[in-house]
Amino acid sequence: MIEGKPPRVLIADDEDAIRTLVSRMLSRAGFDPVEATDGQQAIERLDAGTFDAVVLDVMMPRVDGFGVVEHLISTQPRMMEKTVVMTAFPKTAAKERLHHLCCILSKPFDMDELIQVVRDCARR
Repeated sequence: MIEGKPPRVLIADDEDAIRTLVSRMLSRAGFDPVEATDGQQAIERLDAGTFDAVVLDVMMPRVDGFGVVEHLISTQPRMMEKTVVMTAFPKTAAKERLHHLCCILSKPFDMDELIQVVRDCARR
């Protein structure tokens, strides 16, 4: 994080309502959210900018969350410890495919918990 600037967070989810809600709530909590509508757009945004944390859905078109994670592993492995995955998959199934993440949250998730987890991830 750059001192004096709000933590910049990438939010990648193809569901408009969820992405917008998460973006608004994180903005109100003092973050600078950047949205991506699918995994391909998330990868493009990750390659073009710097983020303090990532909030990532698993099931997305074009490139799913697993593809984004694989991209992070090969290009920005330190971002793995700053990545929160939101999933409808059972946590145990997601954990088998998603190693070294900051956190895995099951949908539906508690917004206060998400904000706290993103805050913790951004500080790492």
